[in-house]
Amino acid sequence: MPDWFYRTVTRPVFFRMPAERARDFALGFMGRLARLPLGPAAIDFLGHMRADPRLRRSLLGLDFPTAIGLGPGLDSGAVALPALARFGFGFLDIGPVTVTGSPGSGPVVRCENREAIQIPDPPPSLSLAAAAPRIAEASRTSLPVLVRLACAPGSTPGQAAGECARMIRELAPHAALFSLLTLRTCLEEGWSLADWTAHLRTVLEAARADSVLLCVPADLNTAKAEPFVDAAAQAGLAGLAVDGGVSAGEGRLIGGPAREQALAQVRHWRERYGRDLFLIGSGGVHQPEDAAALRAAGADLVEVDTGVVYTGPGLPKRINDVLLFEATRDESPELPERAPERTWFWTALMGAGMVFGGVLALAIAMSRVVLLYDEAFVGMSREQLMAVNPRLLAFMSHDRVSLAGTMIAIGAMYLGLSMDGIRRGLHWTQQSIFISAFTGFASFFLFLGFGYLDTFHAFVTAVLLQFLLLALHSRLGTYTPSVPPPLREDRAWRRSLWGQLLLILHACGLLGAGAVISAIGITKVFVPEDLEFMRTTAQALQAANPRLVPLIAHDRATLGGMLLASGWVFLLPALWGFRNGSARLWWTMLVAGVSAYAAALGIHLTVGYTSVMHLLPAFGGLAVFLLGLGLSSSYLRGR
Repeated sequence: MPDWFYRTVTRPVFFRMPAERARDFALGFMGRLARLPLGPAAIDFLGHMRADPRLRRSLLGLDFPTAIGLGPGLDSGAVALPALARFGFGFLDIGPVTVTGSPGSGPVVRCENREAIQIPDPPPSLSLAAAAPRIAEASRTSLPVLVRLACAPGSTPGQAAGECARMIRELAPHAALFSLLTLRTCLEEGWSLADWTAHLRTVLEAARADSVLLCVPADLNTAKAEPFVDAAAQAGLAGLAVDGGVSAGEGRLIGGPAREQALAQVRHWRERYGRDLFLIGSGGVHQPEDAAALRAAGADLVEVDTGVVYTGPGLPKRINDVLLFEATRDESPELPERAPERTWFWTALMGAGMVFGGVLALAIAMSRVVLLYDEAFVGMSREQLMAVNPRLLAFMSHDRVSLAGTMIAIGAMYLGLSMDGIRRGLHWTQQSIFISAFTGFASFFLFLGFGYLDTFHAFVTAVLLQFLLLALHSRLGTYTPSVPPPLREDRAWRRSLWGQLLLILHACGLLGAGAVISAIGITKVFVPEDLEFMRTTAQALQAANPRLVPLIAHDRATLGGMLLASGWVFLLPALWGFRNGSARLWWTMLVAGVSAYAAALGIHLTVGYTSVMHLLPAFGGLAVFLLGLGLSSSYLRGR
């Protein structure tokens, strides 16, 4: 559920449902999707959210792909961890886990006006038996797994220590870190400092000292807790994890109300222990600036949970964009290389070739329509073709002009993505062109369905394919962001999500149209409106010349293939490339899209092919495309 779908469609629906029902539905769906054979690839394709390798950090002997992790407040049942692990997180925090498990003492309630979720106190916990296979599954995501350990209410220090030690021994093969939730129990039930020290000693006997953290609530009384935290530090615990929850009547609130108190906890413990303390911060991280504030206060790692509910699943990616900008701000620019050694040079040549070929095809299609090798294939001159049907050349012109406009649009997109994206090292721009181009080249083999091998088409395809192969073996370069990402969502971003949704729907429409037209081109060739325009039948054309229909089918199938290629090159930037300040992407899409629609609609009106049902998809597609660009304008073109 990317932001463009979550914020526009699913969140309004989910927020009308009870919190637990909405959570179970969403997490259950994502968990099942991630366990399907192609499910993880589908999640990566829609989100493209993995953290940049330059954000990787090594702490406590562990590699974290990024400093942003998943907090336990989102998926307390650990049902969707294989999916959530692909959202751009650097580690997973699971729990609480107890030996026997507990359903909790009340319902989970969403508090929208405070951007919070109320959970029972004590919260629901996973049993050791239920948690073990889910933690093992989470460990296979290659992300470090942190497990929060709790004890049964009313446990003595010795009982609590025994339960925690047992859970550590059984979960240690799959968990990288453990976080003890027993400090709150210690303070509330009046354990002595000696009881607490003995409790810690028993726990640490079952685990590596550098794998156990102490969890401190955001609303903890620091003055009362300091002796116990000092004892934990002297016992050898690796660090602290600030829990993003605060007391609220009979339950606890996680989310916005915990933000300031959690920030104060992080700042207090960092000042008390200095930089040697390993510290995880969480609580009310709903915007990139919230994560930045916790990092500035001293947190080594930051957890996100309720922010995914209130802001959207793209929040980790947006935070990672901010972290990447900070990490690369002082990097020295790459040494310049010869242009032919870079991917952008060859993809730009391929785009320029597509534009040139499209303009040439447009000029021919609007004048002579058929070329000499077309006449040689059917064994008829242009005049003889007109004699077969006075509207035949007009019909072929409408196909060929539409094809030329699509080629120009694809070439323009390749040029824009090459010069602005690939040249700056943006991986998604390279992937967009490669997927689109390979689709277009593969569509050349549609001629096997209609039996007409266009030699000139084959020659142009072979030339452009060489550019693509050279691009594959050239160097992309390293991306360094030049525009600081927004720290907070605003009206322009929220409006752009609707624009992004419309542009994605528009591109999916192009893919659908390309598939349908390709299939028609290699099978029945004509739709009823085509024959109505020419005032003939397929049988009459076949009778006039057996090679006439294959000639027309060649144009149809080629147009379908180009629509497929254009669908990808419009879809993937809409999925992956929406960034504040991407003005060149906006202008590239506008110029490319308007060029294609102007050619297609203009030729229909020129030749008189004005069937409402035939033109309705084109006019509808243009309206959706322009509306999507209009809604996205202030965000993409802003700074």
